[in-house]
Amino acid sequence: MTALRELRIATAQRPLLHGLSLELIPGQCSALVGESGSGKSLTALAIMDLLPPGLRVSGEGLSEVHRLRRAMVFQEPMTALNPTMRVGAQIAEAAEARGKSTDEARVYALEWMRRVQLPEPELSYRKYPHQMSGGQRQRVMIAMAMAQDPDVLIADEPTTALDHAVAHEILGLLRQLQKAEGFSMLFISHDLDAVQAVADHLYVLRNGECVEEGPVSQVIQAPTHPYTQGLLASRPPKDRKPLRLPTVQDFMDGHSVSGDERPAYPGGAPILEVVGLSKSFGGKAILSDLDLVLHEGETLGLVGASGSGKSTIARCLVHLTQPDAGEIRYRGQRIDGLDRAGRQAMAREIQYIFQDPFSSLSPRMRIGEAILEAMQVHRLWGTSPEQRRKVLSLLEAVGLPDPEEAYAKYPHEFSGGQRQRIGIARTLAVDPRVIICDESVAALDVSVQAQVLNVLNDLKDRFQFSYLFISHDERVVRYMSDRTMVLGVNS
Repeated sequence: MTALRELRIATAQRPLLHGLSLELIPGQCSALVGESGSGKSLTALAIMDLLPPGLRVSGEGLSEVHRLRRAMVFQEPMTALNPTMRVGAQIAEAAEARGKSTDEARVYALEWMRRVQLPEPELSYRKYPHQMSGGQRQRVMIAMAMAQDPDVLIADEPTTALDHAVAHEILGLLRQLQKAEGFSMLFISHDLDAVQAVADHLYVLRNGECVEEGPVSQVIQAPTHPYTQGLLASRPPKDRKPLRLPTVQDFMDGHSVSGDERPAYPGGAPILEVVGLSKSFGGKAILSDLDLVLHEGETLGLVGASGSGKSTIARCLVHLTQPDAGEIRYRGQRIDGLDRAGRQAMAREIQYIFQDPFSSLSPRMRIGEAILEAMQVHRLWGTSPEQRRKVLSLLEAVGLPDPEEAYAKYPHEFSGGQRQRIGIARTLAVDPRVIICDESVAALDVSVQAQVLNVLNDLKDRFQFSYLFISHDERVVRYMSDRTMVLGVNS
């Protein structure tokens, strides 16, 4: 067992991590949970000795940890893998770093590719990262880590971007490898269901401080700190639909949360219809003869494994992808039969909220200008002063504090949850009737996710939108949706 005692990390101006103590026990998994900025990734980087220069680090046992063999599995393998190298060569490179010859490293890489259950290892060895699915790329990352024969494996949000079925497989694989190899694992996640599946001991971090720790079952079944209670309560329940999801701040402030349920959807006329939609890529059928109906004022949930066609449907609806066959009707009219004015109106009325608002916002434009631009393109909301007032009212509607100040800031000056609210405000700027939410809360901490889901429901109640809600998180879909459609691969 290796113990870290009083791990502290600070800049010259302020502390970032306040005396965290944790144990790394062979054959066991410790988990760190907490919101963004709580110190989870800082702890991982300190263990890996990868902290950026300029930070002050202290703590008992850190030098002993640095003498151990350590490896890390990152959240997004597509950015962690070299896109110009075949994946087998990248795994072999990790083995060569442990002193193996080129031939030995290739054999060792293939062995680990088999053990992490990559299909046809010899064929997969020669593939590039972009030729593999998200789950397969994550298995490559695990194989790279295991090829280093680690004493400590750090898994930093390894399943966040994966659908439920693939995430379950990856968690099972990590647990299976840990039992077989006996390494210590530090698992970092905001997904408490994932933590329950893989971890033995849980540390809850808030603002750089450990507020609660203990065996996973004990902490999750009987949390004692209001912050932990808030994190657990923020998850959408499995068996009901409360009017609002409680947030961490509710528990920290001691506020009671209403037990009222969301009213049942009363039903409305069809606003968007898909009939016989088919689409293939590279000769492979993604969608086959698919039908879908979205009603006015309804939230239709769309779930399915990676490759089932969820995002392909969404892209067809907003003309980013051309279907091979089938009809799409908006308010009863085929969209391929609309004149120019009709297509422009439809483009305004069907809007998209993306998963990553940072990449969909221009880093060179102030937030107010980005929202204003959408109004100006569609000539909405009157004069320039009236448009500016509308932007400020939208920023207020999505719950951003001090809209005047937010108007003048750039995207990098906001947190992930705040940027998602800005993305929602920009969508509302063109007065849409249908909003497609494509994994729009997938990358958010569970507490921030609850806030954004509450905002989406509040706005739907206020403006009577229809939502097509796409997610791999079954809890979220069940909570948000009036009806749910499940896609299989090659539907």
